[in-house]
Amino acid sequence: MGASMSTRTFSFVLLGILLAALARHLWLAAYVHPFGDDFSYAVAGMHTELLLRLAVEYDSWNGRYFSNILLLRGPMVLGLQKGLVIYRCAAIVLILFTLFAAYRFLQQAFGNAISTIAQWSIALVFLLFFLHRMPDASEGFYWYTGSMTYQLPNALSLLLLGNWIAFFRKDGSSGIGWSIAQVLLVIVIAGCNELHMALLVLLHLALLVFSYQRIRKHDPVVIGLLFVSVACAVVVFAAPGNDTRGALFPHRHELLRTIGYAFAQTARFTGTWLFLSTGVLFSLALVIQQRAFGANSPLHSVLLRMNKWLALVLPFALVFISMVVTYWPTGLLGQYRTVNVALFYFVPACCLAMLVWDVQVLRTARWSFRDLDQRTFQWAFLLLCVITFFFLGRDGRVSSDLITGRAKKYDQGVTKGYRLITGAVHEELDQLQLPFVETPKSLHILPLDTSPDHWTNRSLANYFGDPALNITVAPAQ
Repeated sequence: MGASMSTRTFSFVLLGILLAALARHLWLAAYVHPFGDDFSYAVAGMHTELLLRLAVEYDSWNGRYFSNILLLRGPMVLGLQKGLVIYRCAAIVLILFTLFAAYRFLQQAFGNAISTIAQWSIALVFLLFFLHRMPDASEGFYWYTGSMTYQLPNALSLLLLGNWIAFFRKDGSSGIGWSIAQVLLVIVIAGCNELHMALLVLLHLALLVFSYQRIRKHDPVVIGLLFVSVACAVVVFAAPGNDTRGALFPHRHELLRTIGYAFAQTARFTGTWLFLSTGVLFSLALVIQQRAFGANSPLHSVLLRMNKWLALVLPFALVFISMVVTYWPTGLLGQYRTVNVALFYFVPACCLAMLVWDVQVLRTARWSFRDLDQRTFQWAFLLLCVITFFFLGRDGRVSSDLITGRAKKYDQGVTKGYRLITGAVHEELDQLQLPFVETPKSLHILPLDTSPDHWTNRSLANYFGDPALNITVAPAQ
């Protein structure tokens, strides 16, 4: 390779490292299995007409009119043999679709200002860091119920945001195809969960303010999309099932509790992401590259115009809003699905804040990095990617699960359990104790309960066709 790398060589070496790191996460999907709500929704989907069941969900549980369709017609409805293959493919497709959505967003934002390979590399770094730091990767990508409800709208929102960037870059011009695409994206995203519903309304309110400041009049396209997002929010918010589900949480709708915990959890998670990870180093690398471009950077003029205080507050505000939407209806943080969503938006918002403050504050104050030649930067960045995306934190656990065979043993153990349940149903047994199966260290998987009457155990028995079968699991050895 020689003493130093050309830019082209560096780009391909970096891309190769990032793709190898991503391949491990795709490989891990080959060993995952459905659990919890995957089985209960599959049973409901197998035995109830779709429209009737959607009406039941809306009336008795939640107003998620779109994601409920995907859950009630999920892969496991097709049966264990076919369903499991599609279930695993769904995780792979969603990871790759998120990568494509990130690339498409960059393409809309930068056009030809940066190379295609650079756009793919940035998209890969973003996705890999998200996989690296997300509190619960199972609920993010590998658990169908969680991924279709929260990660799919994450990815779709990148397409929505990219389209808005292209809209304003073209001075507000849009065609009928663009408008139809945006309306469909708003309808789908808002219908997946309450957090994305709220974020969509806030986004379009912000766009309305931005468009007015930009052209001194309200853009009818922005107003129209705001109306659509509000209408979708009303549909989700007005669902009678929200009250039914909320009644299970005694601390719901407590204002002081909501605000206090939202602040505390915002400090907790943002502090972890900023100071207990390599995220700052990746942001620093972005700043160094931005400085290398100087005034020729495609972002330079935008960064100069942005309000630096708004840019600083934005990443923390996104996390805070996520916590408020979580705590207000339940009083609990609960599962980490909403935290995954907060991280998804926190990462790019934090990078943007660093770039804005570097351009507007640090450079003018003459805070400068020590001279760092291109060769040193290239090797340092490659080393950072290798260490982070192969060995640190959750990525280290992914590598360990795959190399030691822990993920494969989990797959074999759960598959053996399926055979035991099938045999018990065939023999009309009324009791079955499954052997304990060690789960992969890189995934959080909801285990079966020690009580056969727990809803997870009952859902599994129902799925295999014998609601009377009492399933338990042996204690850990």
